[in-house]
Amino acid sequence: MFNQTKRARRQAFTLIELLVVISIILIASSIIFIGGNGGDGAKLSSSQRIVSGIAQGARGQAILKNSKTRLIIYADTAGDREDDKYLRFFGIIYESEPDSNKWIAATQGTSLPEGIYFDPQQSTRNGSSWSVDKKEKHKYPLTVAKPAGTGRDYYYYEFNSNGTMAAGFDNSWLVVRANTLKPNASGNLDVDFDAIEEQQKYIAGALIFRRAGTTTMVSEPEDIVN
Repeated sequence: MFNQTKRARRQAFTLIELLVVISIILIASSIIFIGGNGGDGAKLSSSQRIVSGIAQGARGQAILKNSKTRLIIYADTAGDREDDKYLRFFGIIYESEPDSNKWIAATQGTSLPEGIYFDPQQSTRNGSSWSVDKKEKHKYPLTVAKPAGTGRDYYYYEFNSNGTMAAGFDNSWLVVRANTLKPNASGNLDVDFDAIEEQQKYIAGALIFRRAGTTTMVSEPEDIVN
């Protein structure tokens, strides 16, 4: 009887493991949802669900691994960057050892629907104090620990090992908006949120990261776009 109980415990999922699995299912279902709906509005709704699932997955990983985790967003501006990922590709990394600043990918990463991008400017205006320390170079995806400072540029939101938000990230906004990737004055492809087309201006959604590590979804454009 004792051995059977031990086996049952080993086979059961913990609450945190279930949280991570549910988050992945939410991301997958959101991607499937995109295929059956047209227009930027439907893509935006799917994007909010994708980002919410990734955020909860990052929080779940922090608790499961008992380590810091980051939700990262591809933001590389180098000449050889991958344009299809720019401000659209999201991933989760966790610190391999406490305070080591070496990170391992928890997922292969997910891209938002075409035409929906992370807006760092609007996120800043709504309370995310983006600065040099909110953007780091990472090699991603990867399966072994690599130190920050190598690879591509990523914005990030950080969770503590207990699933709460790291200092400076609580009540931060993550804003996603409809826009177009097109050449800037230098001839490089970019997303210009200041010169956004009128019909796309208010196609915006957001998440607010609370101190406890939970998120609040904001869907009213008037509450997001300043």
